[in-house]
Amino acid sequence: MINLPAPQARNSGVSYDGRPACCGNNNCFPVCPIAAKYDAATALPKIEAKGGKILANAVVYRIETGDKNAIEAVHFFDPDKQSHRVTGRLFVIACNGIETPKLLLLSKNERNPNGVANSSDQVGRNMMDQPKLTAELELEEPLWTGVGPVQSSSILNTTQGDFRGRHAGAMFRMENFARSPLGAAAALKKGLVGKALDAEIRRLSACTARLTVEHEILPSANNRLTLSTQKDWLGINKPNIYYDVGDYVRQSAKEYTVPRLRRLAAELGATKFQLSPEFLNSDHIMGGCIMGTEPATAVVDPDCRAHDHANLFLPGGGAMPSATASNSTLTMTALALKAADAIVVQLRHG
Repeated sequence: MINLPAPQARNSGVSYDGRPACCGNNNCFPVCPIAAKYDAATALPKIEAKGGKILANAVVYRIETGDKNAIEAVHFFDPDKQSHRVTGRLFVIACNGIETPKLLLLSKNERNPNGVANSSDQVGRNMMDQPKLTAELELEEPLWTGVGPVQSSSILNTTQGDFRGRHAGAMFRMENFARSPLGAAAALKKGLVGKALDAEIRRLSACTARLTVEHEILPSANNRLTLSTQKDWLGINKPNIYYDVGDYVRQSAKEYTVPRLRRLAAELGATKFQLSPEFLNSDHIMGGCIMGTEPATAVVDPDCRAHDHANLFLPGGGAMPSATASNSTLTMTALALKAADAIVVQLRHG
């Protein structure tokens, strides 16, 4: 098991693109407080500088198609629930693996009875995440996690091997967040007060840790998003999702990843080991608008262009036809850049 630096889109050691280097705030999520770690807000001023217009709190609820089934407009609600219509030559829906397929399904019409871009019946299907297990440890000696970024390195060689014919590969890491809030809560539950409480908070903050393992998952047409009959405050259908990690992942946990978690815990000198009772979500949504060369079995082509509508692009994690145990953000970014190149060519040549 080899520990390697994990890609985080974070400036390490030097500033870049107007963003400073990481200073170890240990507060990376949901956004870095000094913007050393990239997030979408970094791109917004650049979009506006090039003439783009950002509409805050605008919720698109329908994609409109024309006589030749090209996309003609999108309809959105403003914060006052007033509807607006925006036309264009080319449209990009980049709402990732949940909101993109939901919007496509919401937009069904006579020409597209199963939803926009859904002649393949694949919109909403093959939804994937990285099923996660965590192990909470108590250690003999203090470790004091919480210095530096929350995530810095991972064991990645466990994602590859001939074993993947039997069960999933997986990525292992130790979480580096500060343990003091968890230590305080656990110490208070013991009914301690005064110096005894202070000492136990310090001990639990220093001598506890969390190991995490994230598994790859196989795409399955049964793991899918459909429209719920329940609606949000705007009157838009909420998503309804069926999701099962599958036997490929469960077998990996049984014979591969949990035994390795226990081994890592033992080598760290753990005196207690508590495994999460079920798989947890990692919030790295993939699938739902999968990529492929055949219109009958895929939603978009290799450039993230919808097979059914030549002027509609659906870049991001939704286009990924398979998952990985490693974080998917950089792959999503690569797909967006690839789509952007195709969009430029299409706009230039009509």
